[in-house]
Amino acid sequence: MTPGSNKTYKAILLDLDGTLLNIDLDKFIHAYINKLASRFDHYLTREEFIQHLFGATTEMVENTDPALNNEAVFYKEFCLRTGLKHLEIKPVIDDFYSNDFPELSCWGKKHPPAQEVVEKAKNKGINLVLATNPIFPATAVLQRLSWSGIAQNSFKLITTMENMHYCKPNREYYLEIAEKIGFLPGDCLMAGNDTHEDLSAAEAGMETFLVEDFILQRGDEIPACNYRGKMNDLLEFINKL
Repeated sequence: MTPGSNKTYKAILLDLDGTLLNIDLDKFIHAYINKLASRFDHYLTREEFIQHLFGATTEMVENTDPALNNEAVFYKEFCLRTGLKHLEIKPVIDDFYSNDFPELSCWGKKHPPAQEVVEKAKNKGINLVLATNPIFPATAVLQRLSWSGIAQNSFKLITTMENMHYCKPNREYYLEIAEKIGFLPGDCLMAGNDTHEDLSAAEAGMETFLVEDFILQRGDEIPACNYRGKMNDLLEFINKL
């Protein structure tokens, strides 16, 4: 696994779940939804909450309005669907992330090769972006990052629902990252395990590296990527840049 001829990158975007973090995503999401739903037992039935949570999340993922960040889209849609007031539920959700979300750390484990990748890229002076799908608030992203054992200050940008206006797999998500960090998309490499959400960075003009340790394949065919391999291959790739 070798980089392209004389190719250099000013930034490498790294996915979190299943890439930097070894996580049982299905069990994590199931536990996450159940814990969050229990906070709304006084407002909605469990079925109603899950329906509206997924509906509001889908609206956020599909949003294309640059005037609204992801957090605003989510709360606007969730409140519209449930009839609940933002000022009423925001403290409930904030308290959940402070006191309940940390209990989900049992589903996330360190992935040592990923820690080496981050350190190697930093030592080479390459800017890093934590390009996790920004459907969670910053506190949830930073907590999951801490489960990986990788320091927050390793990254020039960490995408969250508060600071982003688009989600994966929208190409605008990747273009917004490039704009925020001040580099052209062609100067960036996106590395992640999700064949749909991460490889869609190519539509924004970025090169892509499919990380196969915990590959998440959506659909029968894997979209074209510039490079693919295990996390150790990515480490070797960066070492040769």
